[in-house]
Amino acid sequence: MDDCVARCLCFSSEVPFGCQFTKCEVVLSLQIPSELHWLSKQIRPFVPLHVASFLCMIAGSLLGLLTPLVLKWLIDQVLPRRETGLLLAAAGLIFFSYQGRTALTSMGNYLTLNAVQKMALRLRMDILRHLDTLSADYYESTLPGAVMYPLKEPIEEVANFGSDLLPSILRMCLTTSFTVVTMFVLSPVLTLAVLPLVPLFLVARQHFRMKLSNDSDDVQRNLVAWNSFLEEHISSVLPIQLLGQERRQERKAFRLLARTTRSHIALFKTGVWFTVGTSVAVVLAMSAVIGYGGWSVVAGTLSLGSLVAFYSFVTQLFDPLSGAAELYARAQRTFASIRQLQAVCALRPSITDPPVCSQFPTQHWGLEFTEVKFGYERQENVFRIPSLRIAAGEKIAIAGENGAGKSTLARLITRVYDVQSGSIQVGGTDIRNVQLQTLRRCICYLPRDPVLFDGTLASNLRFVRPGASDRELREVIQLADLVGLVETLSEGLHQHIGPDGCQLSGGQRQRLAIARALLQKPRILILDEATSCLDPASETLILRNVRDYLSTSTLIVVSHRASTLSAFNKILVLSDGRILEDLSSDALVSRQGVFPEPQGGAGADCPPPGNC
Repeated sequence: MDDCVARCLCFSSEVPFGCQFTKCEVVLSLQIPSELHWLSKQIRPFVPLHVASFLCMIAGSLLGLLTPLVLKWLIDQVLPRRETGLLLAAAGLIFFSYQGRTALTSMGNYLTLNAVQKMALRLRMDILRHLDTLSADYYESTLPGAVMYPLKEPIEEVANFGSDLLPSILRMCLTTSFTVVTMFVLSPVLTLAVLPLVPLFLVARQHFRMKLSNDSDDVQRNLVAWNSFLEEHISSVLPIQLLGQERRQERKAFRLLARTTRSHIALFKTGVWFTVGTSVAVVLAMSAVIGYGGWSVVAGTLSLGSLVAFYSFVTQLFDPLSGAAELYARAQRTFASIRQLQAVCALRPSITDPPVCSQFPTQHWGLEFTEVKFGYERQENVFRIPSLRIAAGEKIAIAGENGAGKSTLARLITRVYDVQSGSIQVGGTDIRNVQLQTLRRCICYLPRDPVLFDGTLASNLRFVRPGASDRELREVIQLADLVGLVETLSEGLHQHIGPDGCQLSGGQRQRLAIARALLQKPRILILDEATSCLDPASETLILRNVRDYLSTSTLIVVSHRASTLSAFNKILVLSDGRILEDLSSDALVSRQGVFPEPQGGAGADCPPPGNC
């Protein structure tokens, strides 16, 4: 059991959560491979299609027995009699055997492909929904390439297994079973001479099983590492160019690709040795049939047609077994992909709803911090607020040097993270007892670098409210001082802005994000340096519009600018995760320069997020 848990389906040395079996799953894994158990659950909704495909395979396998039997009849009876009519009948039967088998196999493959593609669609959506439930700590500790990888190659591998590999395995099993029975009917002695060689093949397969499994896992690990690097590299091409580190990145890419290539070659070599080892059984079987069968024909105990038919059946028996090496190697790659998907499904979010949860209060949504303590991974009590009250509808600012804990406070309010001890209450209810969906619908957190989507201005605004009218869009555009931008665009609100809004300047992106937040009409709005790319005049105008438009909402603004902070009557000063002072705007003026802006200033020159 320890070994089973230790392997735990994990390919990254930094899988942070989950990756564990229940006792039931461990017991089950002693009976059948957990990968097959997992796959059977995915296939279950599409069983009717698979059953129909299986029936086609059975019929096709039975037709495959017809050709050797027709050859036996042709050699023993038709040719000696020189009957043209029977010869034409034999030719027709052989044609029917091949074409019927081809038609049934094609129909079975079509039905299987239909079922598997539907399964892959469902599986991708299930994985995507599961990823959507995971918390910030997972995404902040896992590279984007590693997050996206399970949605691509592993599911494709599972789909290929279902549409191609599994039918091949089933056909091999059916063909082997039917062939052995027919061989026994033709010649029990020859069959008993050949069958002991089958365990030789199975022993060779078992010898290489663990090696194939380990090599398949190595391929998966290296593919994950390469995808993670590629995702990071492509998203950072411009900074890499500006730093002049193209060659360094190329060397790293070469090392990763070389490692991936070596793992593929190692897997292939193992498969080759598997084929060589198992071919011994095939050669011995053929030699036994020719030697003993030929002696039987000479002795008169076996007809020539029976020998030809038996030889065809032996070929038909060992042909799929000879290809079993490739099938087994591919199955191991599929099992590695399944283990990767199982590892993703085993991850659990750290931020969840309690069994019984409340709705966000419709009024009196003041915030109250009581003995709050929090620290990031491997840290404890870095952030501490013994007591803090923010009344409903209050407008406050938060100041402090970089790393003081301003963003941490905002993230705790929105439950991006949960406090380690103490509580944050909204309207007298611990936010951990408020339904997460309603909490985040009523509390809007806007960071310095907002997330925009590849689409139009209108689609980005309607992301929070798909049913918003054009009049409402125009209203928030005016409040966010975006009218000038919209008027300069040839397609207005229907202008595409590129991936992550890369066709907009930093200030325009922040304005668009603020307009979207206003359209949401949150009860608590947190602007975390969300106006840092605006010039002071534009920032003052937009903040005044926000205060007027959300007059009953709570507004929390995090900023370094003295000009921004001076517009608020209440200013909290944080340092090292603790509230040092509660200042008024007059007190702040006398201390101007204590919280200087980051180097580079502000304004519309903030760069866009990436390349369009």
